[in-house]
Amino acid sequence: MSFVTGVGGLSAYWTRRSSLGLAAGLGVAATFGLGGWWIRSASPEKHEMAHQMCLISSVLFGGAMGYRAGSNPYVGPGGSMLAALGGVSSAYHLAKFLEWRAYEQHRITEAERLLRNYQAKHPDTAPHPAEAHELAQSHQQPGPFASHGRPHYERRRPVPPGGF
Repeated sequence: MSFVTGVGGLSAYWTRRSSLGLAAGLGVAATFGLGGWWIRSASPEKHEMAHQMCLISSVLFGGAMGYRAGSNPYVGPGGSMLAALGGVSSAYHLAKFLEWRAYEQHRITEAERLLRNYQAKHPDTAPHPAEAHELAQSHQQPGPFASHGRPHYERRRPVPPGGF
């Protein structure tokens, strides 16, 4: 999608000298490119946001191409095909966004369940979550790559809910 919208913006500028078309095409291309980069990155907290960002861009792209196809007196496949491409991209990113949101919600509920089970089995040793955070903060050893008071988390590539 990034390539298609970028080429479309450049084409609008070269054929009609439309600086608005160039800005819109390259802006949407940059948004899709950034979303794709975040999806391919190893940080799981950005996946949901990347799919949400690409979903918004897809809806805007599909709506603009649908409006263009409907208002153009020439009936051809170009505008309709681009509007359909925006619709397919919107459907894909909506499905992935909802899938990641459900996956994250499942992880949160599972962690809460495990914490409740641990606290039920060990009522005298299980600290309150706020106390546990303070305890973890006080036991951190500063090293050459200290995170300046933030807990260090191991970065691993997330396993998506559907699996790839």
